Amino acid sequence: MTDFAYGDGGKAMPEATYQVRVSGVIPAELLKELQDLTVSVEPPETVLHGSLPDQSAVVGLISRIHGLGLRLIEVRRLPPEEGGDPLRDLTR
Repeated sequence: MTDFAYGDGGKAMPEATYQVRVSGVIPAELLKELQDLTVSVEPPETVLHGSLPDQSAVVGLISRIHGLGLRLIEVRRLPPEEGGDPLRDLTR
């Protein structure tokens, strides 16, 4: 049986880079909490990009977005080669 939290033989998985798309503009109240993420507005969406330490942090961010009544559009875990450039065109 595989422990998904420890995918490489018992060592904790390293943090990963995520892209989160939210419909509309994120309130200033939440932006203060997201200091470690890059925030860009691409009307009609706001895109959050950055590293999160584990799945618990991803779930916490999604819960916070939901709790503010915002519409979550997409959550993507980016491959390591895409993680360094938040403005890169990911449609290629």
